[in-house]
Amino acid sequence: MSISTLTGDGGETGLLGGERVPKDHPRIECLGALDELNAFLGDARAAAPKPRTGKILLEVQKELFLLAGIIAAPARAHKPPEPAAPMPDDGELTRLVREFEETQPVRGFSIPGANPVSAKLDIARTVCRRAERRLVTLDRLDGVPEAVCRYLNRLSDLLFMLARFEEN
Repeated sequence: MSISTLTGDGGETGLLGGERVPKDHPRIECLGALDELNAFLGDARAAAPKPRTGKILLEVQKELFLLAGIIAAPARAHKPPEPAAPMPDDGELTRLVREFEETQPVRGFSIPGANPVSAKLDIARTVCRRAERRLVTLDRLDGVPEAVCRYLNRLSDLLFMLARFEEN
């Protein structure tokens, strides 16, 4: 199977299940933001000198593929509200945030760019927030499992804390 299907030349793309939608559909916008986030996380992971950061980011990248699979399905596939696919655990993200807060207390705003890796993580955080905004739009229009929204919200917090961790 070729990656070049020739079916998107007219400005449409396919969802899981075969439904065709415009490439600027809110579901595709959300998927694009998740894809971009995953790429930025890969960049940060490749540059991270601390093994713990790399391990956490790799797990998050795998979980983002699960989220993208859920988002790529048409909304009617989510009725009942939660998908049948495995859902990444936002509770683990919360636990990690709390753990990092104990060793890296937040004392106000941080100016991004303390070092190359923390800067990459701050970029990933802002892309995560954009993905979350796209998800909120999609949820309003088409419905999204609540757990997906929670995951991205927690992830932006974790990326903030990882950036602070990499600064020390």
